[in-house]
Amino acid sequence: MGALLKALGRHPFRPAHLHCIISAPGFQRLTTHIFNPDDPCINSDAVFGGKQSLLVQFEWQPVGNPAMGIAVPHWAVVHDFVLAPATG
Repeated sequence: MGALLKALGRHPFRPAHLHCIISAPGFQRLTTHIFNPDDPCINSDAVFGGKQSLLVQFEWQPVGNPAMGIAVPHWAVVHDFVLAPATG
């Protein structure tokens, strides 16, 4: 396992990322992922998935956010996704 990557001098690791499936009436469903640009593997992703448009800053929140129903420290990510209109 990983023999090809090893022969190429590459590692099998993926940078930290979140998978997202987003849908809304009248639009095509979007399946994608977003990456933490601070991850040490971001420039050497085993599957070359961490392109510039998918890099999103993950921000540590040391306290909860009761207004959002979060009672503990957490990571927060803000990103605008754009959906294409449904066809036909």
